[in-house]
Amino acid sequence: MENNYQLSRIHNYINGLMSREEMFDLEKEALEDPFLQDAIDGYRLQKGVDARSLSLLQRRLERRVEQQASEKSRRYFSWQRLTIGMAAGVMFLTVCTLILIRYIPKRADTNVTEVELMDDKLMTISVIADQRFDGQPVEGWSRFEKYLASHYSGLNNKKEIQVSFDIDGAGKPYHISPSEEADLQISREIVTLLERGPLWKGTRAQVKIVFPE
Repeated sequence: MENNYQLSRIHNYINGLMSREEMFDLEKEALEDPFLQDAIDGYRLQKGVDARSLSLLQRRLERRVEQQASEKSRRYFSWQRLTIGMAAGVMFLTVCTLILIRYIPKRADTNVTEVELMDDKLMTISVIADQRFDGQPVEGWSRFEKYLASHYSGLNNKKEIQVSFDIDGAGKPYHISPSEEADLQISREIVTLLERGPLWKGTRAQVKIVFPE
């Protein structure tokens, strides 16, 4: 790069001491660098250039070369830092993704275990259906028994309660009638559990709910 701005080249160009190829190369460089063209024009117009003037011009050219080299180096290192930053970002995202992939399945397994332990602690409630009626839970008797076991307060002092009810078109129990011997508080609880519980199919059901002793 420094050779492009040597005063000797400008001097040889002005005085016709260059070959055609060398003159063409210098003129091409001057088209791309206005400062070089100004230096050529200034050198051509000056007469009797002394050593001091040449020295000043040489120093200006050298500063110009150093400035361009510094800008080129700064651009290079800027792109280099940007590339390193992008690579670091990609690596960070990759590590986070791997951690999530390993962590999520473990949490899922833990949740399943907790549910299984909770199911083991539930009390056992049996439901005996009167076969004279067509009503039955949509999700099956086993699911219905688990629903009662997980929501029943356990305050009943009776071993069993018989309850009958009708089923509407939406599968919800209504006209719910617990047996007369049942405790009033428990009767209300059973009515609430049936009203808020799973859906039924059929038109009417009568069941006997057997509680653990």
